[in-house]
Amino acid sequence: MNIIKPLFRVSGMTLISRLLGFIRDILIAATFGAGSIADAFFIALKFPNIFRRIMAEGALNMSFIPMFSKKLPDKKEANVFFREIFNFLFWSLLILVSIFEILMPVVVYLLAPGFLQDPKKIDLVINLARISFPYLFFISLVTLLCGVLNSLGKYLLAASMPIFVNISMIIALFYVQIIEVQNTANAAQLLMLSFLISGIIQLILCIYGCKKHGFLPRIKLPKISDNINKFIILSLPAIGAGGIIQINILIGSIIASYEEKAVSYLYYADRIYQLPLAMIGISIGVVLLPELSREITKKNSKNIHLIQEKSLEVSLIFATPATFGLIFLSQEIIMVLFERAFFTSIDTIATSFALVIFSLGLPAFVCVKIFQVMFFAREDTKSPMIFAGISVIANIIISLALFQYLGYLGIAISTTVSSWINLLLLYRECTKEKYFTLNKRLLNRIIKIIVASIGMVFILFIIEKSTPILEFADGSIVNFLILLSYVTMGIIFYGIICHLLKIMELKSFFKFMR
Repeated sequence: MNIIKPLFRVSGMTLISRLLGFIRDILIAATFGAGSIADAFFIALKFPNIFRRIMAEGALNMSFIPMFSKKLPDKKEANVFFREIFNFLFWSLLILVSIFEILMPVVVYLLAPGFLQDPKKIDLVINLARISFPYLFFISLVTLLCGVLNSLGKYLLAASMPIFVNISMIIALFYVQIIEVQNTANAAQLLMLSFLISGIIQLILCIYGCKKHGFLPRIKLPKISDNINKFIILSLPAIGAGGIIQINILIGSIIASYEEKAVSYLYYADRIYQLPLAMIGISIGVVLLPELSREITKKNSKNIHLIQEKSLEVSLIFATPATFGLIFLSQEIIMVLFERAFFTSIDTIATSFALVIFSLGLPAFVCVKIFQVMFFAREDTKSPMIFAGISVIANIIISLALFQYLGYLGIAISTTVSSWINLLLLYRECTKEKYFTLNKRLLNRIIKIIVASIGMVFILFIIEKSTPILEFADGSIVNFLILLSYVTMGIIFYGIICHLLKIMELKSFFKFMR
């Protein structure tokens, strides 16, 4: 049982991907700013990504991996199961994408009603969405193939897939700058086309990776077998759980479409807090699901509890200081990364407010990922769906109540609060079903982690007030170096405080994880 080594591999690839993603978003901000075309582009980009998270992160990862892991001891049986699911998914996705391509105007009218007052804007969203939506077909198949690789313990290729999205879009953005068509509909269409092409590249690479390990998909007309029936039974609640969570995002987008620039502000803020979320919560979830599924199959209760406890501990060790750091440096981060060309200082302040609110929910976002895996690994997909549904109802009520007074910030608040509600419901059910119990040791460490994080921010505050050389200036490179200095110092001081509080006992930690 060793989740640390694959975790660092996945987190490392995620870090590379997210850094490239920051470069991509910096170029997007410089190319489109936070105006009408940016709003249209981000809304169109949401369509395939929302369905990807419903289909891929929900049904595929949470249903396919536990079933596939149980069949792996018999490679022939596992191959039959994989090919049946691949064919079923291939044809289902083909039909789904075709329907949405035809009905795209209706979909856009429903999901971005605030854009109806601007015919050019709504037409651009429809055109961009028709380019982007077929990405769902490719990325869902990619996710299934990545599930095979992760179940085999081959995490590196699967974790590297998002890198190709960012590289493809960065190349397109540089091309837009070269031909000087910034902040135009043509630029948005070129960028969206690069997004679609990246899905094709990912699928080709994943097929090659699975072929190397003896799992080559074959396309033929699907037959509804017992494997597919069981997969559907497990997938429907998983789709529901993922779908309900994505409804939260859709609700925010629908409401935000009534406020100018709100979609862009929420997008840029979301991109920042997604870095620690992806590196911590999502990366641990990717590794935890197959590992936990195997231990549950073996009925090794000691390892099951150890994996779950260590996963939460590692997550909070990194997520808590990230929360405090993002709040402390929110305005500086947005300014350094995005404030240039069409993205103004006013946009920086507005986006930083949203980032602060999202950051308050980061520990909840991370822990929800882990607690959901505790259910999915036991083939319980109904409970997470019910709790996600309750959180969506809370999100709707809070969003509608606050938007008229706080605008887009009300959407950010509702997203954060509903995530904490989801986490509390998941934790309560875990203790009830005896999947997990918060013991005194873990609670003591959580308190120490919070203390260390507060200490880190306090030291950075003193340095900021007493060191004029670390004041942000006008030069982009200088500001980047100053921000990097704050981040580096924060990491060092946090590490020292953790050592003094005996939070990170590395020798015993790695001994447990072997």
